[in-house]
Amino acid sequence: MLAWLFAAAGLGMAAWIARSWFWWSAAWMWLGRWWTVPVMVLLLASAAALGVLRSRHPASPPRLAEAGTDVMPALTPRAILLGGLVLLGLGITAAALLLINFAGTEPRERLDAIRTAATLIVGTGGAAALLLAARRQRAAELTLAVQHKAAADTAHDAAARRITELYLKAVEQLGSDKAAVRHGGLYALERVAQDNPNQRQTVINVICAYLRSPYTPVIERLSTRKGGLSAVARQSTAADRVAAQAAAARRIGLRPPTSPVTSEQLRQEREVRLTAQRILTSHLCPGLDRTSNQHTDSLYWAENYDLDLTGATLIDFRATNLTARKAAFTDVHFSGDAEFSNANFTDDAEFSNAKFTGGAEFSGARFTGRAWFSTVAFTGDANFRESTFIGNAEFIEATFISDAEFSDTTFAANAWFNRVKITEDAWFGRVKFNGEAVFSEAKFTGNAWFDEAKFAGNAEFGEATFNYDLTFTDTEFTSNAWFNEAKLTGDADFSKVKFNGEAEFSHVTFTGDAEFNDSTFVQDAIFDRVEFSGDTTFRKAKFVESGDFGMAIFMGPARFDEVKFVGDAWFNKAIFAGDTWFDQAIFTGRAQFDHAMFLTTASMMETKVSEIFDWCVLPTGWTIDNCQQGAVTNNEGSDMLRLVPVPVVLTWNESSDGF
Repeated sequence: MLAWLFAAAGLGMAAWIARSWFWWSAAWMWLGRWWTVPVMVLLLASAAALGVLRSRHPASPPRLAEAGTDVMPALTPRAILLGGLVLLGLGITAAALLLINFAGTEPRERLDAIRTAATLIVGTGGAAALLLAARRQRAAELTLAVQHKAAADTAHDAAARRITELYLKAVEQLGSDKAAVRHGGLYALERVAQDNPNQRQTVINVICAYLRSPYTPVIERLSTRKGGLSAVARQSTAADRVAAQAAAARRIGLRPPTSPVTSEQLRQEREVRLTAQRILTSHLCPGLDRTSNQHTDSLYWAENYDLDLTGATLIDFRATNLTARKAAFTDVHFSGDAEFSNANFTDDAEFSNAKFTGGAEFSGARFTGRAWFSTVAFTGDANFRESTFIGNAEFIEATFISDAEFSDTTFAANAWFNRVKITEDAWFGRVKFNGEAVFSEAKFTGNAWFDEAKFAGNAEFGEATFNYDLTFTDTEFTSNAWFNEAKLTGDADFSKVKFNGEAEFSHVTFTGDAEFNDSTFVQDAIFDRVEFSGDTTFRKAKFVESGDFGMAIFMGPARFDEVKFVGDAWFNKAIFAGDTWFDQAIFTGRAQFDHAMFLTTASMMETKVSEIFDWCVLPTGWTIDNCQQGAVTNNEGSDMLRLVPVPVVLTWNESSDGF
């Protein structure tokens, strides 16, 4: 404002001088010719003044303000001086231009020009006044925003303090020796989590920590008590028992006194733990409302949360449709049945060394990350039907006391069942193994079904033991299948199996019947040193590459009817103790029966071998039909010859007057 006052005073003096002094005409003419000189001088003076102010008031670095905390900066002397100089310069420039371009020789016209210039300067001052008013309004709005932000922060702090108080009080209640107080603490934590989504993971961690505390179920505690004296005590003398009682009294005297836990307290603790479990499952498992048949979304926490129940004791754990990110159930004791049907584990799920005393239900479950079930003990039935394992699945050294159901399950990665023990029946029908399937040293005490299973990767059953029947009907092995040194006590059915990779059965023991009817071996099939104790059938089997039965032992009947050996067939030193049939078999490659032993009947009716029979070592008693002439039987390929029995030479016996 001071600059505008000076500008107005200067214009007034200029008008008075123009009216009073005669020499103003000469000065005005000079200003009209050289008006840029004073403007340049004014700009240089302004620049010098700004430099001096900058040196005295250095600029501070910019400050990043949070949302809602912006404050209008105060006007500095530099800004005030700059504004005054700008307005003064605009006034002088406007006056000069008006006087030069519109002022005539008459004093009246010159005065009108000066008045117009003064009006422009005053208008500029009015605009500056409006700018200052807008600035004051903006400052007021920013101040109000800061106040609102402070109020919001205060409310947030109050809410945070209230949540903290509720949380601390609930945790304190969980440490109470009264079951009712512990119940209240759990429900208080549930309310905190329900009303504050950002606190849910913390509440879940606290509840999991409570479930991880030591606890022995009442039923199991009572079952561990035994009445009467132990076997050692019954065999000891009276003096030994007296000495043992004295030693026990001394040990008791060294221990701090402990209050006994009554069965009522254990029952109450059981109820508290069931409440903690229900809180977890009701909010992490999207259930259905029985009345409306709709998801109970008001209770379900849709986000994925971590569960850490390592070493916990869970009683009849019902987690159907559970959704969790990382789930740690390592060393968990599942007392009663455990249900994880249709559960969705979006990250790793670890059940290593867990113990399921009842049934374990995982049907339809989905494991996105790795799934660890190593050294798990399944006392009841274990159902993994139609489950999906996206990551690696480990069941190493797991124990299944009852049935193990894996039908229609998909293993997208590797599946490790090394040294697994399944006491009852095992179902792996229609299972898809997209990675490696390892059953090395596995022990199947009951029946095992792998019918219609798909093995995309290598399948390893080395040194596995099957005490009852084994079924691989209609199974496909895309890669190699290794059964080295496996022991099959019951019947083994490999009918209609397709071995696209190498099939190795070296040193396998088949105690029961072994069926490979209609099976196809695309690559080498190795049965060397295999022992077949029961009936063995390879009817209509096809060996595209070589089939090696060297030193194999066939204790029962062996049927190779209509078998087709496209590659070489090796039966060197094989022993056929029972009746053997190779009827209508075709040997396109070499047929080697060198040192093979047929202890009973060997039938090769309509059997065909390659024309290059120099490679063939035929069984004793059989030869090529019309071998001397190389005759070819009718309706056969020009490169195939038929086997016929060696003709019997009859000799006359004079003593008996007959042959």
